[in-house]
Amino acid sequence: MADQSQEPVDILIVGFGAVGALYGWVLENSGKARVTAVARSNFEAVSQKGITIASTKFGTHHWKPYRVLPSCAAAADREYFAIVCTFKHLPDLSPTQTILGPVLDHSKCIVLLQNGIGIEDDLQHVIPETTIISGAIWIGANLKEDGTRVEHGSLEKLELGIYKGELRGGNASSSLSKVPADEQERVFRRFVDILLAGGAQVVALEDIQPARWIKNLWNATFSTLSTLSGLPTSQVMSSSSLPYILPVARRTMLEILYTARAMGMGEDVLPAAVVDAQLSLTLAQYGPAEYADSERAQESEAGQASRAQFRPSMLLDFEARRPMELQCIVGSVIQRAREFGVETPRLDMAFAVLSLAQQRFVEEARQARLRRGSRGVLANPLGPLKGMLPTGKPVRLAGRD
Repeated sequence: MADQSQEPVDILIVGFGAVGALYGWVLENSGKARVTAVARSNFEAVSQKGITIASTKFGTHHWKPYRVLPSCAAAADREYFAIVCTFKHLPDLSPTQTILGPVLDHSKCIVLLQNGIGIEDDLQHVIPETTIISGAIWIGANLKEDGTRVEHGSLEKLELGIYKGELRGGNASSSLSKVPADEQERVFRRFVDILLAGGAQVVALEDIQPARWIKNLWNATFSTLSTLSGLPTSQVMSSSSLPYILPVARRTMLEILYTARAMGMGEDVLPAAVVDAQLSLTLAQYGPAEYADSERAQESEAGQASRAQFRPSMLLDFEARRPMELQCIVGSVIQRAREFGVETPRLDMAFAVLSLAQQRFVEEARQARLRRGSRGVLANPLGPLKGMLPTGKPVRLAGRD
Protein backbone atom coordinates (compact mmCIF):
# COMPACT_ATOMS: atom_id res chain seq x y z
CA MET A 1 0.00 0.00 0.00
CA ALA A 2 1.25 3.52 -0.84
CA ASP A 3 2.17 5.82 2.02
CA GLN A 4 -1.01 7.89 2.39
CA SER A 5 0.94 10.75 3.95
CA GLN A 6 2.75 11.22 0.61
CA GLU A 7 -0.39 11.44 -1.51
CA PRO A 8 -1.55 14.94 -2.52
CA VAL A 9 -4.09 16.39 -0.11
CA ASP A 10 -7.11 18.46 -1.08
CA ILE A 11 -6.86 22.11 -0.06
CA LEU A 12 -9.64 24.63 -0.54
CA ILE A 13 -8.82 28.31 -1.13
CA VAL A 14 -11.66 30.77 -0.59
CA GLY A 15 -10.92 34.15 -2.12
CA PHE A 16 -9.00 33.97 -5.38
CA GLY A 17 -7.43 37.41 -5.58
CA ALA A 18 -3.69 38.04 -5.85
CA VAL A 19 -2.78 36.39 -2.53
CA GLY A 20 -5.10 33.42 -2.98
CA ALA A 21 -3.92 32.79 -6.54
CA LEU A 22 -0.22 33.10 -5.72
CA TYR A 23 -0.34 30.78 -2.72
CA GLY A 24 -2.67 28.42 -4.59
CA TRP A 25 0.03 28.07 -7.23
CA VAL A 26 2.66 27.56 -4.52
CA LEU A 27 0.60 24.80 -2.90
CA GLU A 28 0.10 22.89 -6.15
CA ASN A 29 3.69 23.56 -7.20
CA SER A 30 4.73 21.50 -4.17
CA GLY A 31 3.31 18.36 -5.80
CA LYS A 32 1.73 17.61 -2.42
CA ALA A 33 -1.64 19.33 -2.81
CA ARG A 34 -4.63 19.58 -5.14
CA VAL A 35 -6.17 23.05 -4.97
CA THR A 36 -9.86 23.76 -5.26
CA ALA A 37 -10.34 27.49 -5.74
CA VAL A 38 -13.55 29.33 -4.91
CA ALA A 39 -13.23 32.26 -7.31
CA ARG A 40 -16.33 34.31 -6.82
CA SER A 41 -15.79 37.52 -8.82
CA ASN A 42 -13.40 36.04 -11.42
CA PHE A 43 -14.88 32.55 -11.72
CA GLU A 44 -15.78 32.69 -15.41
CA ALA A 45 -12.44 34.17 -16.48
CA VAL A 46 -10.31 31.78 -14.42
CA SER A 47 -12.43 28.78 -15.46
CA GLN A 48 -11.90 29.58 -19.13
CA LYS A 49 -8.37 30.99 -19.18
CA GLY A 50 -6.62 29.85 -16.02
CA ILE A 51 -4.30 32.35 -14.40
CA THR A 52 -0.85 33.73 -15.19
CA ILE A 53 1.63 34.14 -12.34
CA ALA A 54 4.19 36.78 -13.35
CA SER A 55 6.60 36.85 -10.42
CA THR A 56 10.12 38.17 -9.96
CA LYS A 57 10.65 35.49 -7.30
CA PHE A 58 8.84 32.49 -8.80
CA GLY A 59 9.09 33.25 -12.52
CA THR A 60 6.22 33.31 -15.03
CA HIS A 61 3.77 30.41 -15.08
CA HIS A 62 0.38 29.78 -16.63
CA TRP A 63 -1.68 27.72 -14.24
CA LYS A 64 -5.18 26.47 -13.63
CA PRO A 65 -6.16 25.01 -10.25
CA TYR A 66 -7.23 21.39 -9.95
CA ARG A 67 -10.80 22.70 -9.61
CA VAL A 68 -12.31 26.19 -10.00
CA LEU A 69 -15.74 26.71 -8.43
CA PRO A 70 -18.07 29.71 -8.04
CA SER A 71 -19.11 29.20 -4.40
CA CYS A 72 -18.45 27.41 -1.15
CA ALA A 73 -21.71 25.52 -1.66
CA ALA A 74 -20.29 23.99 -4.84
CA ALA A 75 -17.12 23.02 -2.94
CA ALA A 76 -19.00 21.12 -0.23
CA ASP A 77 -18.69 17.81 -2.07
CA ARG A 78 -15.61 16.52 -0.23
CA GLU A 79 -13.38 16.83 2.80
CA TYR A 80 -10.27 19.04 2.76
CA PHE A 81 -7.00 18.82 4.61
CA ALA A 82 -7.18 22.61 5.01
CA ILE A 83 -9.36 25.54 4.03
CA VAL A 84 -7.32 28.67 3.29
CA CYS A 85 -9.12 32.00 3.67
CA THR A 86 -7.68 34.88 1.63
CA PHE A 87 -10.79 37.05 1.37
CA LYS A 88 -11.08 40.32 3.27
CA HIS A 89 -12.11 40.05 6.90
CA LEU A 90 -15.34 42.07 7.15
CA PRO A 91 -17.21 41.02 10.31
CA ASP A 92 -19.53 44.02 10.03
CA LEU A 93 -20.82 42.65 6.69
CA SER A 94 -20.19 38.91 6.53
CA PRO A 95 -18.32 37.05 9.29
CA THR A 96 -15.87 34.38 8.17
CA GLN A 97 -18.12 31.58 9.44
CA THR A 98 -20.97 32.94 7.29
CA ILE A 99 -18.82 33.04 4.14
CA LEU A 100 -17.49 29.52 4.68
CA GLY A 101 -20.95 28.28 5.61
CA PRO A 102 -21.46 25.03 3.64
CA VAL A 103 -17.79 23.94 3.97
CA LEU A 104 -17.27 24.92 7.59
CA ASP A 105 -17.47 21.29 8.74
CA HIS A 106 -15.53 19.88 5.77
CA SER A 107 -12.08 20.39 7.27
CA LYS A 108 -10.40 20.21 10.66
CA CYS A 109 -7.93 22.96 9.73
CA ILE A 110 -8.71 26.57 8.78
CA VAL A 111 -5.87 28.86 7.64
CA LEU A 112 -6.45 32.62 7.92
CA LEU A 113 -4.23 34.66 5.59
CA GLN A 114 -5.97 37.95 6.31
CA ASN A 115 -5.22 41.36 7.77
CA GLY A 116 -6.09 42.53 11.24
CA ILE A 117 -6.25 41.69 14.91
CA GLY A 118 -8.65 39.27 16.60
CA ILE A 119 -9.79 37.66 13.36
CA GLU A 120 -9.60 34.15 14.80
CA ASP A 121 -11.67 34.29 17.99
CA ASP A 122 -15.27 34.31 16.71
CA LEU A 123 -14.47 31.56 14.22
CA GLN A 124 -12.78 29.39 16.86
CA HIS A 125 -15.84 29.81 19.10
CA VAL A 126 -18.02 28.35 16.34
CA ILE A 127 -15.67 25.47 15.46
CA PRO A 128 -13.91 24.43 18.70
CA GLU A 129 -12.95 21.02 17.27
CA THR A 130 -10.85 22.64 14.54
CA THR A 131 -7.24 23.85 14.37
CA ILE A 132 -6.89 27.47 13.25
CA ILE A 133 -3.59 28.50 11.65
CA SER A 134 -3.11 32.26 11.56
CA GLY A 135 -0.74 34.09 9.22
CA ALA A 136 0.89 37.46 8.65
CA ILE A 137 1.76 38.00 4.99
CA TRP A 138 4.51 40.24 3.67
CA ILE A 139 4.01 40.40 -0.06
CA GLY A 140 3.59 42.79 -2.96
CA ALA A 141 1.15 41.34 -5.47
CA ASN A 142 -1.71 42.68 -7.57
CA LEU A 143 -4.46 41.02 -9.61
CA LYS A 144 -4.59 42.42 -13.13
CA GLU A 145 -6.64 42.28 -16.32
CA ASP A 146 -9.88 40.35 -15.77
CA GLY A 147 -8.63 38.58 -12.68
CA THR A 148 -6.44 36.15 -14.62
CA ARG A 149 -2.98 37.65 -14.06
CA VAL A 150 -1.03 38.09 -10.84
CA GLU A 151 1.93 40.47 -10.88
CA HIS A 152 4.33 39.84 -8.02
CA GLY A 153 7.75 41.21 -7.15
CA SER A 154 10.47 39.65 -5.03
CA LEU A 155 8.98 40.21 -1.56
CA GLU A 156 7.26 37.10 -0.19
CA LYS A 157 7.28 36.02 3.45
CA LEU A 158 4.60 34.17 5.34
CA GLU A 159 4.67 34.05 9.14
CA LEU A 160 2.46 31.25 10.46
CA GLY A 161 1.42 29.93 13.83
CA ILE A 162 -1.33 27.96 15.53
CA TYR A 163 -3.95 30.21 17.10
CA LYS A 164 -3.67 29.77 20.86
CA GLY A 165 -5.85 32.64 22.05
CA GLU A 166 -4.97 36.09 23.37
CA LEU A 167 -4.65 37.67 26.79
CA ARG A 168 -7.84 39.71 27.16
CA GLY A 169 -8.96 42.23 29.76
CA GLY A 170 -12.21 43.05 31.52
CA ASN A 171 -14.91 40.46 30.91
CA ALA A 172 -13.49 39.39 27.55
CA SER A 173 -11.95 35.97 26.99
CA SER A 174 -10.48 33.99 24.11
CA SER A 175 -11.97 30.90 22.53
CA LEU A 176 -9.56 27.98 22.36
CA SER A 177 -9.43 24.87 20.21
CA LYS A 178 -10.30 21.56 21.87
CA VAL A 179 -8.00 19.67 19.51
CA PRO A 180 -5.05 18.10 21.40
CA ALA A 181 -1.87 20.16 21.09
CA ASP A 182 0.12 17.36 19.45
CA GLU A 183 -2.54 16.88 16.76
CA GLN A 184 -2.62 20.63 16.06
CA GLU A 185 1.16 20.63 15.75
CA ARG A 186 1.10 17.69 13.33
CA VAL A 187 -1.40 19.40 11.04
CA PHE A 188 0.49 22.69 11.26
CA ARG A 189 3.84 21.11 10.37
CA ARG A 190 2.38 19.31 7.38
CA PHE A 191 0.82 22.50 6.02
CA VAL A 192 4.13 24.35 6.48
CA ASP A 193 5.99 21.52 4.72
CA ILE A 194 3.67 21.78 1.70
CA LEU A 195 4.28 25.53 1.44
CA LEU A 196 8.05 25.08 1.75
CA ALA A 197 8.03 22.39 -0.94
CA GLY A 198 6.21 24.84 -3.21
CA GLY A 199 8.92 27.46 -2.78
CA ALA A 200 7.34 29.80 -0.23
CA GLN A 201 9.36 31.54 2.48
CA VAL A 202 7.66 30.40 5.68
CA VAL A 203 8.52 31.36 9.25
CA ALA A 204 6.85 29.00 11.73
CA LEU A 205 6.19 30.77 15.04
CA GLU A 206 5.30 29.45 18.47
CA ASP A 207 3.15 32.55 19.07
CA ILE A 208 1.68 34.24 16.00
CA GLN A 209 0.11 37.22 17.78
CA PRO A 210 3.21 39.48 18.01
CA ALA A 211 3.77 39.03 14.26
CA ARG A 212 0.16 40.01 13.57
CA TRP A 213 0.53 43.14 15.73
CA ILE A 214 3.77 44.12 13.99
CA LYS A 215 2.06 43.80 10.61
CA ASN A 216 -0.91 45.76 11.90
CA LEU A 217 1.30 48.67 13.00
CA TRP A 218 1.66 49.75 9.38
CA ASN A 219 -1.88 48.98 8.30
CA ALA A 220 -3.56 50.76 11.21
CA THR A 221 -1.32 53.80 10.75
CA PHE A 222 -0.62 54.40 7.08
CA SER A 223 -3.72 52.77 5.61
CA THR A 224 -5.86 55.10 7.72
CA LEU A 225 -3.73 58.18 6.97
CA SER A 226 -3.93 57.53 3.22
CA THR A 227 -7.67 56.88 3.41
CA LEU A 228 -8.43 59.93 5.52
CA SER A 229 -6.39 62.13 3.16
CA GLY A 230 -7.46 60.40 -0.04
CA LEU A 231 -3.83 60.36 -1.17
CA PRO A 232 -1.32 57.70 -2.29
CA THR A 233 1.25 56.79 0.34
CA SER A 234 3.98 58.68 -1.54
CA GLN A 235 2.02 61.93 -1.23
CA VAL A 236 1.30 61.30 2.43
CA MET A 237 5.08 60.95 2.84
CA SER A 238 6.02 63.97 0.69
CA SER A 239 8.60 66.52 1.88
CA SER A 240 5.94 69.10 2.70
CA SER A 241 3.88 66.57 4.68
CA LEU A 242 6.61 64.91 6.77
CA PRO A 243 6.77 67.52 9.56
CA TYR A 244 3.08 66.85 10.28
CA ILE A 245 2.74 63.19 9.34
CA LEU A 246 5.74 61.58 11.04
CA PRO A 247 4.88 62.67 14.61
CA VAL A 248 1.26 61.55 14.18
CA ALA A 249 2.29 58.25 12.57
CA ARG A 250 4.78 57.53 15.34
CA ARG A 251 2.34 58.29 18.14
CA THR A 252 -0.33 56.18 16.42
CA MET A 253 2.07 53.25 16.27
CA LEU A 254 2.94 53.77 19.93
CA GLU A 255 -0.75 53.56 20.85
CA ILE A 256 -0.81 50.15 19.19
CA LEU A 257 2.43 49.13 20.91
CA TYR A 258 1.15 50.21 24.36
CA THR A 259 -1.98 48.12 23.81
CA ALA A 260 0.11 45.09 22.87
CA ARG A 261 2.25 45.64 25.97
CA ALA A 262 -0.88 45.62 28.14
CA MET A 263 -1.80 42.29 26.56
CA GLY A 264 1.48 40.77 27.70
CA MET A 265 3.62 41.17 24.57
CA GLY A 266 6.98 42.24 25.96
CA GLU A 267 10.15 43.62 24.44
CA ASP A 268 11.40 40.10 23.71
CA VAL A 269 8.62 39.36 21.20
CA LEU A 270 7.57 42.87 20.13
CA PRO A 271 10.53 45.26 20.47
CA ALA A 272 9.75 48.96 20.68
CA ALA A 273 12.37 49.55 17.98
CA VAL A 274 9.94 48.09 15.43
CA VAL A 275 8.06 51.42 15.44
CA ASP A 276 11.01 53.43 14.14
CA ALA A 277 11.99 50.55 11.88
CA GLN A 278 8.58 50.68 10.18
CA LEU A 279 8.75 54.45 9.85
CA SER A 280 12.23 54.18 8.32
CA LEU A 281 11.05 51.49 5.91
CA THR A 282 8.07 53.63 4.84
CA LEU A 283 10.39 56.59 4.25
CA ALA A 284 12.71 54.40 2.20
CA GLN A 285 9.86 52.99 0.13
CA TYR A 286 7.61 56.03 -0.29
CA GLY A 287 9.33 59.13 1.12
CA PRO A 288 11.33 61.83 -0.68
CA ALA A 289 14.13 60.65 -2.97
CA GLU A 290 16.88 61.35 -0.44
CA TYR A 291 15.45 58.59 1.79
CA ALA A 292 15.19 55.97 -0.97
CA ASP A 293 16.83 52.60 -0.38
CA SER A 294 19.12 50.99 -2.96
CA GLU A 295 16.36 48.90 -4.55
CA ARG A 296 14.15 51.92 -5.08
CA ALA A 297 17.07 54.04 -6.33
CA GLN A 298 17.70 51.55 -9.15
CA GLU A 299 14.06 51.23 -10.12
CA SER A 300 12.88 51.75 -13.69
CA GLU A 301 10.71 54.71 -14.60
CA ALA A 302 7.68 52.43 -14.82
CA GLY A 303 8.46 51.04 -11.37
CA GLN A 304 8.84 54.54 -9.95
CA ALA A 305 5.51 55.58 -11.44
CA SER A 306 3.78 52.52 -10.00
CA ARG A 307 5.27 53.13 -6.55
CA ALA A 308 4.25 56.79 -6.65
CA GLN A 309 0.62 55.78 -7.23
CA PHE A 310 0.48 53.01 -4.61
CA ARG A 311 -2.73 53.16 -2.60
CA PRO A 312 -3.39 50.89 0.39
CA SER A 313 -6.34 48.55 -0.08
CA MET A 314 -8.34 50.49 2.53
CA LEU A 315 -8.13 53.61 0.35
CA LEU A 316 -9.02 51.64 -2.78
CA ASP A 317 -12.09 50.27 -1.01
CA PHE A 318 -13.04 53.75 0.20
CA GLU A 319 -12.77 55.19 -3.31
CA ALA A 320 -14.87 52.33 -4.70
CA ARG A 321 -17.44 52.67 -1.87
CA ARG A 322 -16.73 49.11 -0.71
CA PRO A 323 -16.70 48.04 2.97
CA MET A 324 -13.21 48.48 4.40
CA GLU A 325 -11.24 46.25 6.76
CA LEU A 326 -11.77 48.89 9.41
CA GLN A 327 -13.02 46.74 12.28
CA CYS A 328 -10.20 44.18 12.18
CA ILE A 329 -7.37 46.67 11.52
CA VAL A 330 -8.39 49.53 13.81
CA GLY A 331 -11.53 48.63 15.75
CA SER A 332 -10.12 45.45 17.28
CA VAL A 333 -7.08 47.35 18.58
CA ILE A 334 -9.32 49.97 20.19
CA GLN A 335 -11.48 47.28 21.74
CA ARG A 336 -8.47 45.65 23.38
CA ALA A 337 -7.12 49.02 24.49
CA ARG A 338 -10.42 49.73 26.27
CA GLU A 339 -10.24 46.37 28.05
CA PHE A 340 -6.91 47.37 29.61
CA GLY A 341 -7.55 51.09 30.07
CA VAL A 342 -5.09 52.25 27.40
CA GLU A 343 -5.82 55.58 25.72
CA THR A 344 -5.77 55.63 21.91
CA PRO A 345 -6.92 59.13 20.87
CA ARG A 346 -5.44 59.03 17.35
CA LEU A 347 -6.87 55.60 16.58
CA ASP A 348 -10.21 56.71 18.09
CA MET A 349 -10.34 59.71 15.75
CA ALA A 350 -9.46 57.71 12.65
CA PHE A 351 -11.97 54.98 13.51
CA ALA A 352 -14.77 57.45 14.26
CA VAL A 353 -14.35 59.40 11.02
CA LEU A 354 -13.96 56.34 8.78
CA SER A 355 -16.89 54.62 10.49
CA LEU A 356 -19.19 57.30 9.09
CA ALA A 357 -18.33 56.11 5.59
CA GLN A 358 -18.14 52.45 6.60
CA GLN A 359 -21.75 52.41 7.74
CA ARG A 360 -22.86 53.71 4.32
CA PHE A 361 -20.69 51.20 2.45
CA VAL A 362 -21.91 48.26 4.52
CA GLU A 363 -25.54 49.24 4.01
CA GLU A 364 -25.01 49.68 0.25
CA ALA A 365 -23.30 46.28 0.05
CA ARG A 366 -26.10 44.69 2.03
CA GLN A 367 -28.76 46.18 -0.26
CA ALA A 368 -26.84 45.04 -3.34
CA ARG A 369 -26.72 41.50 -1.97
CA LEU A 370 -30.42 41.54 -1.24
CA ARG A 371 -31.10 42.62 -4.82
CA ARG A 372 -29.00 39.68 -6.05
CA GLY A 373 -30.88 37.35 -3.76
CA SER A 374 -27.88 36.58 -1.52
CA ARG A 375 -27.61 37.12 2.19
CA GLY A 376 -25.48 39.60 4.11
CA VAL A 377 -25.01 40.33 7.75
CA LEU A 378 -25.38 43.97 8.71
CA ALA A 379 -23.82 44.96 11.98
CA ASN A 380 -22.81 48.17 13.68
CA PRO A 381 -19.25 48.91 12.48
CA LEU A 382 -18.46 49.70 16.12
CA GLY A 383 -19.25 46.05 16.85
CA PRO A 384 -18.24 45.07 20.37
CA LEU A 385 -16.94 48.59 21.01
CA LYS A 386 -20.47 49.84 21.56
CA GLY A 387 -20.69 51.44 25.00
CA MET A 388 -16.92 51.33 25.55
CA LEU A 389 -15.81 54.90 26.08
CA PRO A 390 -12.22 55.88 25.20
CA THR A 391 -11.03 56.28 28.77
CA GLY A 392 -7.99 54.96 30.56
CA LYS A 393 -4.34 55.74 31.09
CA PRO A 394 -1.45 54.84 28.78
CA VAL A 395 0.78 51.98 29.77
CA ARG A 396 4.07 53.37 31.02
CA LEU A 397 7.10 52.10 29.16
CA ALA A 398 10.70 52.58 30.20
CA GLY A 399 12.44 55.05 27.93
CA ARG A 400 9.23 56.02 26.19
CA ASP A 401 9.11 59.41 24.49
